[in-house]
Amino acid sequence: MTSPGDWLLLQELLERGDPAFVDRLRSVTDADALGDFAGRWYENRNANAHRLLLAYLERPLNAYRHEALVKRLFKRAETAGDDAVMARFLVAFDRSIRRVVRNRVHHESRSVDSREEAERQVSLWRSLGYQQAAYFEHPMGSGKCHVWGLWTEPTIGVAIGTTMPRGGMVTYDHVDPSRMRYEKVTAPDWIRRLKLDPHRYAEATEPPESIRKQLERFRLFTPRTRRYLRRRAWRYFRRLGRTHPERYVAAISEAMVLYEDADVATGLALLDNWGLVHALFHESPVLVSRPKGWDVAEDGSLSDLEPSPIFEDLWRSAPRAILDLIVRARCRPVRQWAVRMLKRDPAARSAVTIDDLLNLLGHADEEVVAFASDWLGAVEDLSTVAPERWLAVAESASPGALETLTAIMRRQISPDRISIEAAARLASARPLPIARLGLDWLKTKTPSSDDDRRSLLPLLEAECEPIRPEILAWLRSVLSDDFRSDELLEFLDSRHADARAEGLAWFRAEPKAREDVDLWHRLMESPYDDVRLALTSELEARLRRDRTDAHDLALDSDRLRLLWASVLLNVNRGSRSKPGAIDQVAHRLARRPEEAESLLPMLAIGLRSLRAPERRAAMAAIVRLVATRPDSEAMVRAALPEWQWA
Repeated sequence: MTSPGDWLLLQELLERGDPAFVDRLRSVTDADALGDFAGRWYENRNANAHRLLLAYLERPLNAYRHEALVKRLFKRAETAGDDAVMARFLVAFDRSIRRVVRNRVHHESRSVDSREEAERQVSLWRSLGYQQAAYFEHPMGSGKCHVWGLWTEPTIGVAIGTTMPRGGMVTYDHVDPSRMRYEKVTAPDWIRRLKLDPHRYAEATEPPESIRKQLERFRLFTPRTRRYLRRRAWRYFRRLGRTHPERYVAAISEAMVLYEDADVATGLALLDNWGLVHALFHESPVLVSRPKGWDVAEDGSLSDLEPSPIFEDLWRSAPRAILDLIVRARCRPVRQWAVRMLKRDPAARSAVTIDDLLNLLGHADEEVVAFASDWLGAVEDLSTVAPERWLAVAESASPGALETLTAIMRRQISPDRISIEAAARLASARPLPIARLGLDWLKTKTPSSDDDRRSLLPLLEAECEPIRPEILAWLRSVLSDDFRSDELLEFLDSRHADARAEGLAWFRAEPKAREDVDLWHRLMESPYDDVRLALTSELEARLRRDRTDAHDLALDSDRLRLLWASVLLNVNRGSRSKPGAIDQVAHRLARRPEEAESLLPMLAIGLRSLRAPERRAAMAAIVRLVATRPDSEAMVRAALPEWQWA
């Protein structure tokens, strides 16, 4: 039983609209108290109370002992003509019935006068698909035989044992494991339904929390009552269409958007939604209404279903409501139905605006996107749509709409109406059709200001890999007309390897870049191996051309050492560049012996390398150093104590 304190807490949660109210209420198992609470809850005019009522009804009808609460709420909403609450009841009752396909076993037997006749009968039954067929002779030598067989056929029905226990006491035979004998046990019906040990729960008149969770696999009311309730819920909307046609479309739409894909997972599940099928296909010759649910006509197929709603005239007069279903519906059959309703009604085209169609291009359902794309493709004049609106749609459109959308944009938008910044934004997008369109527009433009040049730099982060090399090549060609080292640095600092490769090619081809000492200093601090290795290669090329110190461009010695150390200590890359780096260190050392203390450890790295080219280069450099500067021998000995000196 629920204590007065618990009800006070529930009332407080209800008044302040706390979402925890629904879970708390579902845990209450006092059927009488719940029935009395139904009236107070429904009559509560607080907006929070109404919102929580809708939230409660959107949950499954599987809260233990809530039959009285549900039925009394239903009757009050029906009497009050509450369309929103009745929409929730229609969906909830439709979900409460789920039929299953199971096999029904049929047995047949007959007596025949001879074995030959029995064998013929067995052979016939097996040819007809009987799962089993056999015969045996009657005793006493009469010569007669008994033939038997069994066959199965699929049947549709509600799964057995789905009804929620009511909490009543039942007496049944129970095996006592300790005594190994049957005994009469009286226990709550939920113990028997869940096949629990009655001795363990002998004192539990109400199921504990853990047991209530297990009971959620059952449903309130018997299947017969559930069928009655869903018919009665649908009758409310049918009567609404006849007596208040101005309310019908809005009221039934409120229910139709609540169905989810899980409610229509199979063809049989779709037919189990009694009210939904009436709303969508009431007049369809493909379906037959039977007392236990919808069925497919003998010569029909679900693939032949076409929109044939009850009160079709009301739907034809409300094309905006049909469009709203396309946008809001949570299940595919409702969206398909709405799309087909609009397609077959030419008058509906005047009610659907271009802006509506553009919004549908971002829908997750491919069929909705195809519908909007086809409709847009047939519109000749789209000049009223501003370029900014097209760009916004392109950035949010569904993948299935991109090809059609870009084709329309090419036809409807002149490139001179698009700013260079907007074109660059499109070219940076991930979808290939959008990126290609943006690049094509960019190729018609030339940056004329510093702002234009800055707006192009985000192209270095272009997300469409197939055409990013083409984008980068165009960007370099445009910017190289007026070389600026900070723009080259943007290339070389990019996280994309192909952008850095384009930047390195620009660096090698641009004389101003190769002679910019500040640029060299900044590149030496690059975190990317490919940039550092390219710098050492450039230094090596300079060293081959000019054996003086000019190759280092008067570079800062500390940054040079950092560059060489990062190359020589790189385990994974740079094997071809390391001998050149060692040669550069040796050359520097020969020219500036005063730096020997800091440069000799780098040669020691080469001597200790596992690679022979690096060891040979380092050894040759040290031998040259000692031969040309005998005074450096003591310093070399200190740096390389493991060497054996002759």
